[in-house]
Amino acid sequence: MRYVLAFCLCCWSALSAGAQAPQRAQPRPPKRAQAGARQVAAAAITIRGEITGKTIAEDSLFFVRGEIDQKYFARPLPPARITNNAFRVAATVAYPQMWRILLKSDKPLRIYRDGEYFIDASTSRVTADYVAQECNQVDGATATEYRNRFIPFFSAVGTPSDCHQSGFDGLARDRATRFDTTLYRYVQANPASYVALWWLIERFSKFGHSQLREQTVAIFASQVKASAPWQVLHTDMQHVLIKQGAPFPSFPVQGVAQNALPLPLPQAQYTLVDFWFSHCRPCLESFPALKDLYATYQAKGFEIVSISTDPTEDIPLWHKRITTYALPWPQYLDENAVAATKSKVHMFPATFLLDHAGNVLLRDITPEELAKFLASKLGT
Repeated sequence: MRYVLAFCLCCWSALSAGAQAPQRAQPRPPKRAQAGARQVAAAAITIRGEITGKTIAEDSLFFVRGEIDQKYFARPLPPARITNNAFRVAATVAYPQMWRILLKSDKPLRIYRDGEYFIDASTSRVTADYVAQECNQVDGATATEYRNRFIPFFSAVGTPSDCHQSGFDGLARDRATRFDTTLYRYVQANPASYVALWWLIERFSKFGHSQLREQTVAIFASQVKASAPWQVLHTDMQHVLIKQGAPFPSFPVQGVAQNALPLPLPQAQYTLVDFWFSHCRPCLESFPALKDLYATYQAKGFEIVSISTDPTEDIPLWHKRITTYALPWPQYLDENAVAATKSKVHMFPATFLLDHAGNVLLRDITPEELAKFLASKLGT
């Protein structure tokens, strides 16, 4: 099943083919460092860079945040003018940070290029490969750790990592727990790693809370815990609306008749809460399989609740989709994705499987995985 990001307006070549998404959530202004964050003097650096793989006479390069909220960054890196494939950036950095890049000529084809750029106080050289985007070269201690220790740690034993053959970004986009489990083991072995911290921030930003991600936050070394990015992540992790292992929250929704009410959850052995929106093709493609499962297991204690995050202008289309697909379970509207945004629901469809007490068991379970789960718990 394909999934979609709620950060872009249409299919970007930087994402999986077929991805779609609405552009609703506006970036929030930077927040001050959290209480307890150790203030570190920023270091002034000069980065000299080069674009390889294509002749570029004139262009501009931007360091962008990807899907990470700007509050995690002390300050932006300034854009750079590219002349004859070369560029120069003067910046100040307090903590190692993970950036992505975008060229002015890329717009509007993508929102960022593949590959991560770890910048710290020891960074002085950056080489960006125009074609093999993940084959960038950045000097400095953090980027060296990423290239020589972090990526190989995720590779199969005995399998060398080759940015030309198998990109790391594809693995990192996967919602499966394999990445998070490996990340936890890496932090156990390298608790002072800012590389691991930034990847945990990205995973939380994309996929929200999980018990494993919360456990990973807790095992970083004290010097990382004193940093502003860790403090922000820790606070966000504690206050996110939907948490694995906790009761699914009640928040305001609208019924099909657009009557306002608190989200009602059915009394059932298992309930699937499904976030979607009307232009989301993967969401629509999931409905036939969910209808089959509902027909098979509804009498045995399985229920579904769908929550559309459609914007106001698409409410008529929401009604049409419900009728066209003949969806037999309750339908609700989180107009303009207000609750979804607070809940770190940015990719669609987003599903949450609840137990009989309304606690979140699993997030982002596919119809195939759900079928196996229900067969084992409720019988065929």
